[in-house]
Amino acid sequence: MKNSIKHDLATGNSYDKKSVRQAWELIKTSDKITLLTHSQPDGDGVSACAALDYILSRIGKQVETVYPNKPEFDFKRCPKNVLINKHIQNPDLIIACDTANYERLYFPNSFKSIPLINIDHHISNSLNGMFDFVNGQSSSACEELYLLLSLWDANVIDQYVAECLLFGIIYDSQLFHIQSTTSTTLEISAKLMNCGANLFQLKTELLSNKSYKILMLWGKLLSNIKVSSNKNAVWAVVTQQDLKAVGVEISSLIGFNNLMSQICDVDVTLFFYETEQGQTKVSLRSKVTDVNEFAKQFGGGGHTNSAGILCNKPITQVVEEITSKL
Repeated sequence: MKNSIKHDLATGNSYDKKSVRQAWELIKTSDKITLLTHSQPDGDGVSACAALDYILSRIGKQVETVYPNKPEFDFKRCPKNVLINKHIQNPDLIIACDTANYERLYFPNSFKSIPLINIDHHISNSLNGMFDFVNGQSSSACEELYLLLSLWDANVIDQYVAECLLFGIIYDSQLFHIQSTTSTTLEISAKLMNCGANLFQLKTELLSNKSYKILMLWGKLLSNIKVSSNKNAVWAVVTQQDLKAVGVEISSLIGFNNLMSQICDVDVTLFFYETEQGQTKVSLRSKVTDVNEFAKQFGGGGHTNSAGILCNKPITQVVEEITSKL
């Protein structure tokens, strides 16, 4: 039976206590646990898995983490036993973090009969777990994981776990800039800092110090921004050829769409970029428009003011198809 959990931001205490307790009992009685997150794993999904891997390993569980493919960026805190698009153990329990649908997970048929705990913050979440801890108003999966851990056993949140969770929060909240940043987000972040997480160091780790090469790339992208005919949207495009010409990695693009959304007097910003595998990713931000609904037209989704699209079409075709709908 599905147990959907909605967290009341006003009270901070409206999880169904029975379901929370049952989920924790399921974790404690499971010996082999497999952690999952979405394709092109990001800082929120990786950090949530890293925190759970650390905690579960310490209490004697056999833990593996499965990504559908490699993360685009190198993260400092990662799960110890990571597998790409395969699993080795036959798990007693699966925990999925930060993933809205099965299409973005590694989820073979053999997993369908295994109990699933779903921890997420996407309003478009369609996973059907034994326990679904999903709050579409939350800043991140790491924010929801903190709330669960604090109810399961707050003593497991040491400095390392606090660093994982706070990094995931600032990654997905774009350093507390997006609309889903709430007073709960800030309260939790303060508690994580009290547990030893250094916000300044994590912020520096996330943004890094921009080299002249990265600034050159950003300057080129900014000079080539396109504006929709109604002046309501702007977009930028970067290809693998652009990255190679400057000599930087795709990680140099972290924060670029956030910058556009701050400096542009428009509602919607879109950032198109080409992955090393030849896929096209689109990052969408908005001040008013529901970009989650817009992204659904192209197989994407996410949040009201922050969404994404991933497809196998050439980047020029994707740019044309999406911007024509603006």
